[in-house]
Amino acid sequence: MHYFRIHPTLWRDRLRKLRAIGANTVETYVPWNLHEIRPGEFDFGTKNPFLNVRKFIMEAQEEDLLVIFRPGPYICSEWDFGGLPR
Repeated sequence: MHYFRIHPTLWRDRLRKLRAIGANTVETYVPWNLHEIRPGEFDFGTKNPFLNVRKFIMEAQEEDLLVIFRPGPYICSEWDFGGLPR
């Protein structure tokens, strides 16, 4: 589940649906190129609520889900250089 592609107000709904189908774990990539705005300047939700990965993980925990956190460096072929720092 890509937290950065789902509106933060819908995270809990999606996590509950995941739990309802019997899953016990959610997996997410971390698009480092979104979190590192410029070299050495980071945003983990203070400027862009879609990037509040801490809140996403806490909501998953509250829904009794484990989290597989994948910070990269490779986050899949549909996102060029997503896991690489700038």
